[in-house]
Amino acid sequence: MTDTAELMPPHRDPHTVDIAHRALAVLGELSPSLGIAVVLTDDGFEVARHPRRDSADQRLASMASSLQALSEAIVRELRLGAPGYVIIEATEGHVLLRRVPGRQMVLAAVFDSDESVGKAISVSRKVAEDFSAAI
Repeated sequence: MTDTAELMPPHRDPHTVDIAHRALAVLGELSPSLGIAVVLTDDGFEVARHPRRDSADQRLASMASSLQALSEAIVRELRLGAPGYVIIEATEGHVLLRRVPGRQMVLAAVFDSDESVGKAISVSRKVAEDFSAAI
């Protein structure tokens, strides 16, 4: 018999949602310049958000899902191996998208310009790996 948690989408699984919220809180502790972070499913559903809000705004999750899919398609088409992360740099900060290892989920994080890209890459890697191991 199959465990019901395996049949439940990640954004509706209370265990996954709880661990995702904890992972994003850790990301906020490791990087005070974090503006917003979202764990999302490959199909654009928000699993968790930091800071937590009652907002039903799904735009970041849906745009991040599309960008992640596009970046992975480019990597696959060009035969560049396994994709790592996507960075969008802007004058007021940067956005980092990273696949949660072994999962059909993505970590999207928005950092202000006080955060170095290197630190954003390293803390997001740690949080994504720890999150994947915990679920």
